[in-house]
Amino acid sequence: MKKILIYIIASLAFSTLSAQSRLLIGGGYFGQTITHPGLVFEMEYETNVSETMSLPLRFDLGFYNHPRNHTGLFLDVHYGFRRYFKSGLFLEESIGIGVLGSRINTDVYNVDDNGVVSEGSKLNQPQFMPSLTLGIGFNLTRDSQKPMNILWIRPKIAWEYPYKTTASFSPSLQIGYTHQLTKK
Repeated sequence: MKKILIYIIASLAFSTLSAQSRLLIGGGYFGQTITHPGLVFEMEYETNVSETMSLPLRFDLGFYNHPRNHTGLFLDVHYGFRRYFKSGLFLEESIGIGVLGSRINTDVYNVDDNGVVSEGSKLNQPQFMPSLTLGIGFNLTRDSQKPMNILWIRPKIAWEYPYKTTASFSPSLQIGYTHQLTKK
């Protein structure tokens, strides 16, 4: 089993080094549970497998504000698959891992065993955040030699662990724009 895993990793690394690749940056709206507003910034390294398929590796940095509840700051890494069509449309999917730090937006109090009340910390402990993302988008420069410019929408499900000693998930929505910096 270990030999198979090493072979798969080596094959992916070799295909990534020998294939055409591009570096992209982008950003857009991030809505935690869709309606709680925020922003997401991304850097992506996309490796072409063929003319119509690629393997994007994306780093996302973002934040959101859930009024009267909490504000979150997250950093995650996604690896996935993207399929381009001649029309300019593309579909994508990715899995990710990351970390979420949050701050409570209201006063926090602690009560000890003797009933003494004291002010508590508004910062929550960082949470491990695995996620699944699906996406659909459009390549605005599909038929030209210009750098790639794409518009996308990505529904996302992220689990937050530990959240009250269990895993809790939250849906989110990302809508944005990405621009190609380099082409190899």
